[in-house]
Amino acid sequence: MTKNPTFVRNPVKMKLFVLLLAVVAALPAAHCQLPPADSLHAALDTFLHRQLAAQLAEFDNSNRGAWMNYMPSVGIGYNLATDAEGKLKTKPRPTVSFSLSQVFAAQRRRMDINAKRRSLAAAAELAGSAAHAELDRLLTRHELLTLELETMRQVSAIDAEIFRLAQLDYDDAKLAPNAFLPKQKAYLESKLALTRKEMEVRELEGEVLRFSRF
Repeated sequence: MTKNPTFVRNPVKMKLFVLLLAVVAALPAAHCQLPPADSLHAALDTFLHRQLAAQLAEFDNSNRGAWMNYMPSVGIGYNLATDAEGKLKTKPRPTVSFSLSQVFAAQRRRMDINAKRRSLAAAAELAGSAAHAELDRLLTRHELLTLELETMRQVSAIDAEIFRLAQLDYDDAKLAPNAFLPKQKAYLESKLALTRKEMEVRELEGEVLRFSRF
């Protein structure tokens, strides 16, 4: 007489196997806790612009009062003169002086300040490009880790059902302890690996949010 396959002779296991397939199919995908990439890049842009504005603000007050360098100096001088009796005496008079060296020094300071502002802007542009590239790298890593996490969740669901089947056999005394314990150990290790991967993804999401200043 032809023997039926094992899974047909055990309807309980067959039902659990079908349930396993249904659980894996219905398992939700790993949920991303991050805002859209465009929002993260926009937040990073806002931070970089504010940072540059704060650096440039240092030079905003440097030109205050610069117009005074182009004003002549007004003072009082004294002329020697003789009075009606022919005696010498000093006579006050206003004096005006203009320093070209002061004007040239002011122009040099203004040129230096403008050069520093341009240098800061250029450095900020390079730093901004590098920052956005780093953010893209973090987002790519997050996407890969999320896919890995989703796969591990599906594998963990399968491991859970396999362990449940082993538990039934063990409870029915159909599985010896030395055969059951390795299955239990593998199931617990699978759960631990899944938990660690979830923590890794959450930590990376926190790093992305901090980096983008979202």
